[in-house]
Amino acid sequence: MSAEWEKEWLASIADIPSLGSDIHYTKSADRLRKLMREGPYSLTDLRDEPERFFAAHRLLSRFATQLGPGFGIRFTVQVNLFAGSIIALGNPEQLQYLQEVQKKGLLGCFCLTERLAGVNSGLVVNTTATWDESKQMFLLDCPDEGSAKNWISQGLTADVAVVVATLIVKGKSKGPHAFVMKLRGDDGKLVEGVSTEDMGGKTIGNDLDNARIRFSKVWLPKSTLFDRY
Repeated sequence: MSAEWEKEWLASIADIPSLGSDIHYTKSADRLRKLMREGPYSLTDLRDEPERFFAAHRLLSRFATQLGPGFGIRFTVQVNLFAGSIIALGNPEQLQYLQEVQKKGLLGCFCLTERLAGVNSGLVVNTTATWDESKQMFLLDCPDEGSAKNWISQGLTADVAVVVATLIVKGKSKGPHAFVMKLRGDDGKLVEGVSTEDMGGKTIGNDLDNARIRFSKVWLPKSTLFDRY
């Protein structure tokens, strides 16, 4: 990694401390959209230029004592949890989608933790994705309140999401699988069957939105399933 790239990255984030930590989370989200569209960091740097991935986090963390953790968490949700999942598990078409995400400044989130999973987050996944052979589609559903995705960082402002659900095929569980899906249409509105709820204020980091997200019988194309392996 060149010193020139670090200089360019520092220039692209130089104004972030001036935003402060008391801004509304939508302004923080808009700043990340701009950084994704215009900044020197690529969503595939985690794979292609990993030194940039770590340097970007290291240099951005300098602002944490001034701003709190909000923007830094937002950044790592975008480039690590969301984009990193696609890089690790996605097929070539899904990897190609990251170019569109970056070009448009779309925001992503990672929907794993469920409301009643407790310390077993990731081990307990009651959200289901049931394969419909006739439609060649998955039906994504949170069957009860306990299976709603909980404390999802960037969940109120995200346009797209990586969602972990238990795959059901012919009535049998195939365990947790990940899908990439649009949360919002081109009009910015949540797609049918998706609802969000603000988790409320926190002691710090309120420039980062945290959401409870519920899926109610949302049809997903076959192509949304991560199937690299």
